[in-house]
Amino acid sequence: MASRAVEKVFIAFFLAEEEAANNRAQVALRHLKQFKKENVRYLKTSRPQQVDTTAHMDEHKAAVMREPKAAKRRRKGGRCAEDYLQKGGMMAFYNLSDFNTHFGMTRTQVEGLLNELQPHYPYERGSKLPLENVVLASLRVLSSQESYGMIAERFQTSKSVICTSLHTFCSLVSGNLENHIRWPVGNAIRGTIQGFEEVGFPGTLGAMDAFHIPINKPKDVQEPDEYMKENTMYCTTLLAVCDNKYKFTYVNVGHPGAFDNSDVFKRCELHKAFQEDPDSLLPCDFHIGGKVYPFHIIADAGFPLSEYVMTPYADDGHLKHKEREYNRQHSSALLTVSKAVGVLKARYNRLKLLQMQHLAQCSIAIKACCILHNICVHSSDAETYGVDEVPPLITAPCVHLESNVAGESKRSIIADSLFLE
Repeated sequence: MASRAVEKVFIAFFLAEEEAANNRAQVALRHLKQFKKENVRYLKTSRPQQVDTTAHMDEHKAAVMREPKAAKRRRKGGRCAEDYLQKGGMMAFYNLSDFNTHFGMTRTQVEGLLNELQPHYPYERGSKLPLENVVLASLRVLSSQESYGMIAERFQTSKSVICTSLHTFCSLVSGNLENHIRWPVGNAIRGTIQGFEEVGFPGTLGAMDAFHIPINKPKDVQEPDEYMKENTMYCTTLLAVCDNKYKFTYVNVGHPGAFDNSDVFKRCELHKAFQEDPDSLLPCDFHIGGKVYPFHIIADAGFPLSEYVMTPYADDGHLKHKEREYNRQHSSALLTVSKAVGVLKARYNRLKLLQMQHLAQCSIAIKACCILHNICVHSSDAETYGVDEVPPLITAPCVHLESNVAGESKRSIIADSLFLE
């Protein structure tokens, strides 16, 4: 009996505990629900006023459309053309006291160049670099042998911008300013003839020679090894004719460095013009020895002799006195073209090695430098550069050249006149 009584008491105690636990759980659940209600009510009262997201997006788009392109690029982390001008140090370079040394041209010459190029360079703000940037950056590249990376650092821009600017600039100059390289006509003929007579050679309308310009191995030619010079470097040939004032009157660029002078000359338009219509370039108005001949240009022994191209006598050790005198006067006058190319290379140091991948780009750059050279010579004296004459290509007389009776006769008469003087 006692044991049953204890069991009943224990069961009653357990049921009481369970009931108390249920009551506590219900109270806790009520408290939790009440807390959630109060928290939600607080969040609702403290939440900002609901915004129409569609209207907000439309307003943002409109603001972006109204935003200047320069600001858009700055917001995106890019650099706009105006930044390049202001932050790239262009104005600082432009104010350099030794501007000519850095850019190969004076400030006045650069301003004239900008005026000539501007009509050929339509510029929309933000879409292109300003022409001033293209010109100054490119002139710096051509006037020095600094790496593209170093020049990009100077102008606080990238190598790709420098390369793009250079190709754009050279194409602009060579494609639109060709008129700066022109053959003498009218009064210029008399002035040129008189200028060469003053250095000792009569009837001369220009001095011609060929020069090697070192380049990288060209990727856009079928036979790149033809541009290898003596198995040492790749070169292309600049064939140039200049007047007595060191201005180029004709240039031809792009033939392989392995070609000799005669091969280069016979492949250019000037040789074709001398064959088909020589009077248009060399008027028949040279009076000497009681005869009338066409004017001529002078060239070294590697070129073919003709009435239109006077070359020296081949020195076999048995030259007559008049022939030696002829060669001396001829060599003195021919130095004009060597001096012109010497000034060209001193002004544009990049021509000592053009690190471009394609021959077409090299040819355009060399032609552009020749045009810029003429612009500088026209407004200043080439002598101010103080450059010694650059030796032309070392060329022996080409024994395979055909004899030219008319050319030999004219050369002999000129030699007689020089000897008599």
